[in-house]
Amino acid sequence: MKRLISVLFIPLILSFSVSAKTVTATGDSLENAESKIRQRVKEEGGDTYKITEARMGNKTHITAVVMP
Repeated sequence: MKRLISVLFIPLILSFSVSAKTVTATGDSLENAESKIRQRVKEEGGDTYKITEARMGNKTHITAVVMP
């Protein structure tokens, strides 16, 4: 029974993860990189986004998921 549940559950998870669009941007500052994210989200046809990763060093790198 557990195997049947897991076999039915995996495609459900994969369908959600495959449909999510991600965008990335690099900039000199956090504000610069986030403004690039906003532009790319608009290009993808999304209204909002959720930042999933941000790294700062010499440059700032942001990854976000586009929300419909």
